[in-house]
Amino acid sequence: MRIALLAALILTTPPLARACDSEAMSAELTAVCTAALHPSAEAARAVRDAASAAEAAALDRALARATEACATGDPAIGAAEAARIARLAGRIEARAGIADPIWPDRLATR
Repeated sequence: MRIALLAALILTTPPLARACDSEAMSAELTAVCTAALHPSAEAARAVRDAASAAEAAALDRALARATEACATGDPAIGAAEAARIARLAGRIEARAGIADPIWPDRLATR
């Protein structure tokens, strides 16, 4: 009887409740999101002086959204914003003709 009751209890417990710690998962998602955002944020800071007022405001808004998304454990929004930040930083860099490229390791050396 006890074995049947224990088996029933184990089977009715949701799998995620048995398998993971939500606090640890949230902390890991935040760490991954922040690590993904870091290079884009650096690129935004590197081109900020060459950005127009509208571009600088867009970078600020995107950085704030991405930082908030990472802090609240929403890596999908954080990653999407990081990509937008990197794309805008690349456009600013290309237009400004910055001599020291943001990501020199990504340039083809042939």
